[in-house]
Amino acid sequence: MRLLLNLFWLGVVTAIVLGLGFGWFYMEVTVPASEVEEAVVYHVVPGSTGRTIAADLEEKNLIVNALAFRLLLSVYEKQKGAALQAGYFEVDPKKDIRGVLDDLLYSSPLTRTATIPEGYVKHQVAQSLEEQGVVSSNDFGQALTSVEPGWKFPSDLEGYLFPSTYEFPYECTGEDAVRQMTGQFQAVVEPMLEKYPNKPLSLRDTVILASLVEREAQVASERPLIAGVYINRLNKGMKLECDATVQFALGKQKEFLLYSDLEIASPYNTYRYQGLPPGPICSPGAASLEAAFNPKKSDYLFYVRNDVKNDGSHVFGRDFSEHEANIRKYQR
Repeated sequence: MRLLLNLFWLGVVTAIVLGLGFGWFYMEVTVPASEVEEAVVYHVVPGSTGRTIAADLEEKNLIVNALAFRLLLSVYEKQKGAALQAGYFEVDPKKDIRGVLDDLLYSSPLTRTATIPEGYVKHQVAQSLEEQGVVSSNDFGQALTSVEPGWKFPSDLEGYLFPSTYEFPYECTGEDAVRQMTGQFQAVVEPMLEKYPNKPLSLRDTVILASLVEREAQVASERPLIAGVYINRLNKGMKLECDATVQFALGKQKEFLLYSDLEIASPYNTYRYQGLPPGPICSPGAASLEAAFNPKKSDYLFYVRNDVKNDGSHVFGRDFSEHEANIRKYQR
C-alpha cells in the first residue's frame, strides 16, 4: 500500500514538473524573441553548432533564451530533419523563437543581385559592382590581377567577364566576383566550342571578334552579318577600320570620331594597323559570341549606319563604290 502511495505521489510530482517545464518552454518559444525592433542580418559561420549559435544569438540580444532555442532546434532536427546551414540570413527578433529559428532554417541565404550589361570594359564592371553594393572596385581590380584564371582564359581578363545578372555572395570578395563571372563565361562558351568545331578563328580571336560585334551591332539580326564582314576583310588582308576599336584606344566614348582620332598610335586602332586588335575591347554577350563563332557568309566588305531609318541598323556594301553610294544615300 505504501509503495502504491509513493508511486502515486511520484507520478503527481512528475506530472507537475513536466507541466511546469512544458509551460515554461511554451512561453519561451511563443513570446517575442527579443526587444530589438529592427530585422538584422545574422551570419551563421561555417562549422557552427546549435549550441554556439544559440549562445551567440542570446549574446547579441536577438533571442532571450538560448536553452529554449536549443531545445526547439533539437525537436526540429528529430521531427523534420531540419539542419542549420552556413550563410547570411535576415532575422526578425520581433518574432518568437520559433520564427527566428524558421528564419535560419527555411529562408534562403542572403545574396547580392547585380546586373552587368553587355559591352562593359573591366573598369566599368568594377565600378558597377561597387555601385550595386557587391564589392569595392578596388578589391575587384586587385582580384583581376591576382586570380589564377585557369581553363582557357588569358592572364588579362578583359572581354571574359561575362555580362549577366548574378546572385553574388552576401559578403562577396573581389575574387568571388571574378571567379563567378569567368565561370559563367566558360559555361556559355564551352557548348559553343562543341557546336561550332569549324569556327573560322582561334578561341581568343573569336572573343576579340565578338567584342567588336558587341560594340558595333545594335540590331540583333545583324550580328552574324557584321561578324562575317570582318572575317571577309581579314581574309582579304584589309584593315578592319572598326570605329569601336578607336573608341577603346582613346579610352573614352565619343559620339563622333574625328579624322585626327583615326591617327592614334595604338595597336587597337584598326584604321592604322591591320588585323584584329591584340585583345577584346569589351565583354561580349552570348549573341555576339555566337555570331563570332558562326559568322554569316556574304560578299559584304563594308557597312554604314542607316540614318534614314535611325533604328541602329546598317546598310551593307560589297565594294568601296557601293559603300560610298550608301554613305551618300543613308548618312545624315
